[in-house]
Amino acid sequence: MGGLEHIPTDEEIDSGDFALRVLNRLERGETEMIEVSLYEALGTGDRELLVPYAKRWATEAAFSREDLRVLLKMGRSSSLRHSFKRLNSKFDFHSGGKIKIAPSQYDRILKRAEQLRPAIEKILNELSSNTSHTLEEILDYCRKDHQEACNFLSLHLQRFRQAFNDKRVMNRATKRTSAKARALADAMAGREFELAFSTSIEKVREARRIARRQVPRSDSPQISD
Repeated sequence: MGGLEHIPTDEEIDSGDFALRVLNRLERGETEMIEVSLYEALGTGDRELLVPYAKRWATEAAFSREDLRVLLKMGRSSSLRHSFKRLNSKFDFHSGGKIKIAPSQYDRILKRAEQLRPAIEKILNELSSNTSHTLEEILDYCRKDHQEACNFLSLHLQRFRQAFNDKRVMNRATKRTSAKARALADAMAGREFELAFSTSIEKVREARRIARRQVPRSDSPQISD
């Protein structure tokens, strides 16, 4: 019936279950074939053809009055829209910008950014030298001087590539290689916290401001201007 294996209940229509069933049917191409004349009548609202067809279809299927009521409800676009909204509400995702980092983690994200910066600057210098080596090969080459940083970048290689092509990251830097390296390092430092690039950059900057206000300690990362 309409491509569905059974008449949905009111609870299914009022929840996301009905919308999910419709989506699954469409994705798998499990829709019923109908006559061209019926298809055209559905598009134009031709009652002279639709009413006899619907009456014959309901009689042959032996639908009860309750079945017919639910079918009419199911056929309203508002019912499907409502079910889709309920389905979407089950996936309550939060963007990277809404993720909060505990104050105790600020030192960690700052240390990561400062660790990545010299390695990324060396990578940028290699890339600008018209080298024929790939990014993976350059990371291997730089690993001897920046092992932990290059291991981190290799682990998140796809995300590192995305940062290169993200205008919101690169537009924060001047043309100087050191500035680009700092922007990329700040963007990548929040990867462990699943932060968006822009959020990671802001969190690292905030961590720098906090670090400047604190009394310098021997184990504190060196904060560049």
